[in-house]
Amino acid sequence: MKFALPLARLAETLGIVSRAVAGKGIRPILANLLVSARGGEVQFVGTDLEIMVISRLPATVEAEGHITIPAKLLHELVNGIAPASDQEMVSFEVQAPAEGMGLPHVVRLQAGRNHFDLQIQGIEDYPPIPSLEGETFPRFDIETAALKKGLKEAAIAMATEEANPSQRSICLNFSGNAEIVLAATDSKRLAVTAISNVAYPPEFQGTFLLPARTVPELMKLLDEGDKINVGLYHKQLVFTTTKFQLLSRLIDGKFPDYTRVLPKEHSRRLTLRRKDFAQAIRTVAPIARHSSQMVRLDIGPNEMRVWAESREEGLSESFVPVKLDGDPINIAFNGAYLNDFLNVLDEDETVMDMTTPSYPGVLKSGKGEGKFVYVLMPMSY
Repeated sequence: MKFALPLARLAETLGIVSRAVAGKGIRPILANLLVSARGGEVQFVGTDLEIMVISRLPATVEAEGHITIPAKLLHELVNGIAPASDQEMVSFEVQAPAEGMGLPHVVRLQAGRNHFDLQIQGIEDYPPIPSLEGETFPRFDIETAALKKGLKEAAIAMATEEANPSQRSICLNFSGNAEIVLAATDSKRLAVTAISNVAYPPEFQGTFLLPARTVPELMKLLDEGDKINVGLYHKQLVFTTTKFQLLSRLIDGKFPDYTRVLPKEHSRRLTLRRKDFAQAIRTVAPIARHSSQMVRLDIGPNEMRVWAESREEGLSESFVPVKLDGDPINIAFNGAYLNDFLNVLDEDETVMDMTTPSYPGVLKSGKGEGKFVYVLMPMSY
């Protein structure tokens, strides 16, 4: 195998594809990238069996072939090359060991006066790569900005630690009416949002559980272009941009009925500036960290006292101008969870609907037009 391609494009590709390879454990071969040279392009594949990222780059191919190579090492070496120009090329050439020496094959990388001889492995143990070219399966286009916003909002409530698989996912509910509802919960909070005006085939009707592992990798791809193509292929979702393709398995499980968790009524509504609320939480956070992240809110008609207390560290407080419809209330929440919501909300004003100090609070945009709803269980004190 022998080929050459632009160094800058190679570095960009390795930065994305390498993120899909497996960490420690599973199978050693999954720490490698599959590199295939054929025709006028080179394909790079990384996978951990849960997700797979594929990229094809135009290249000058003198000899076709397939190898696997350690992803982390290749990425680090390519990133360490100082290009002599914007058009710097890098070449790959597989070299066989001297006959009878019993040494492994190596691939020589050459870029200017930089060269590396890296041991390679065969492709026999690498997972099969689906051939999607020419395949017909349900698919649709969606604006990348809308999908990225929806994922960012829902993901704040997604469990990432030990939890059942359904909680380590984002539920994508293709409920009809040209809308996709996204929901996630870790049992302490629930985030629900929606993407409107999306035309998708009837085969998508229903719910799909997108694994937590997929979300950050998909977010990386959403910086590519104005639209991304979403396909349904053999119980996998396929996300395709002009440069990359990501395949994700789906979790086989049932997501909780989030519509039953959303409070139907409230007796108090708090309205305030998002930046004021976020600043107050930052002010008391150093003390709150020593008391299970508890941030207490003493809410009056025109002002809210935001405070935290620790027996060992002391007390911190901040005051925020607010508007309260309803009776005053003292309630406490996890400050980090509140901060998660405020960090992704892109409106200047937020509201919180409440009933009692032991009943969930519901945070949303102050405009009343947004689809983003965040339900947060209070803390007792």
